[in-house]
Amino acid sequence: MTPATAAIAKTVPSSRPFLALGLTFLLLGLGFSCPIRLAPHPPEHIWQGAISVEALNLYALIAFAGWSHFAYAWRGQWHTSRRLTAPSRYTYWLLVVIMLLALITLRRWLGIAVFSLAAWVYNIAHFVRAEIFFSRSQETRAAFYSPVAAFAWFTLCLFQAAPLHDMRIVFAGTVLLAAAILFAGGWRLLASGEVLLPLLTLFLLGETLVWSSYSPYMSEAFRVGIYIFHIGAASFYHYFTAYFYAESGSAARKDYFLRPIAILTINAAIISAGVAVSWLPALRWLRPVLGVEWFTLWVALHLAASDLFPYWKQRNSRQQTA
Repeated sequence: MTPATAAIAKTVPSSRPFLALGLTFLLLGLGFSCPIRLAPHPPEHIWQGAISVEALNLYALIAFAGWSHFAYAWRGQWHTSRRLTAPSRYTYWLLVVIMLLALITLRRWLGIAVFSLAAWVYNIAHFVRAEIFFSRSQETRAAFYSPVAAFAWFTLCLFQAAPLHDMRIVFAGTVLLAAAILFAGGWRLLASGEVLLPLLTLFLLGETLVWSSYSPYMSEAFRVGIYIFHIGAASFYHYFTAYFYAESGSAARKDYFLRPIAILTINAAIISAGVAVSWLPALRWLRPVLGVEWFTLWVALHLAASDLFPYWKQRNSRQQTA
């Protein structure tokens, strides 16, 4: 490796963000245009009757590929939890089960639609934290929360919650949010090139204005398709960067499951299983796991467990050193 190549390699995060972004764009197109229907019906009580076949295909691909991501995440947590003391390890997994039961209850109380939208906003926070970790950048608190606030605002405006069908309110609220983000440090960070999260924030706020302006000309199916496109972009990008980060680590040389061919094989197998569960009545009993209508429950559990695990490891370390 030449000195110049070595210098470039040091500046490129091991999660390979530009490769992940390119593959994300390609997969979004493949998901929308796939000639094979991946699921026969949209998720119940959320987008029923207001989703195109193409958008449903993309959502199903997000869900089935998401299950591969969950499998790898929980596998990593399972292996890492072996380093904890036995009581701490058992307690952690018991807490995961309790969180699952609590999320099922919350889903029933809020309704599937509200629960799912909340899960996708929560997912942006997880996405941002993961990208910060992968890039090892030093983010500020304001930079971290700004894309989450922007995506929540984008969600509310796109679906015209409460008074947000009024473009004047959307315009004023979006301008105020953008000004607050820039004033809170976004301008300085973007000007210095230190942090790119404010760029994502301003992109989402700009899109809020674009799609809210276009809202009178939208069908409900088009509105839902826009939203699925966004959650697909965030999800696929996160899946790819997580795989690239894991594959680039020293553990990948010893772990067959972290090799590219294994990752591709497992994804293909789980996507195939998801399609089979969606279409075959004999496999209906597996729908609470692989059914697209249950996907956001498992998204929420994955996010909650991912947030709990680092805290639990630190707690275990403090107990061992005490």
